[in-house]
Amino acid sequence: MIALKYRINRLLEKMLLAIVWHLPKKLVYWCAIRLMAHATAGQYSSQIVSELNVMDALKRWETA
Repeated sequence: MIALKYRINRLLEKMLLAIVWHLPKKLVYWCAIRLMAHATAGQYSSQIVSELNVMDALKRWETA
């Protein structure tokens, strides 16, 4: 049963990645801008943008 769930999740992930890699560059660019804006707003408004690493930005996005 766990193996089947794993296979299904893996297939869904592969499908999503196939879509993501074909997104227009302008859309990805603006998504990155939104991520950075979110990661440097509110309780993180004192964050210096050039010192923010990607993993911290993604963690802040996930916890929103």
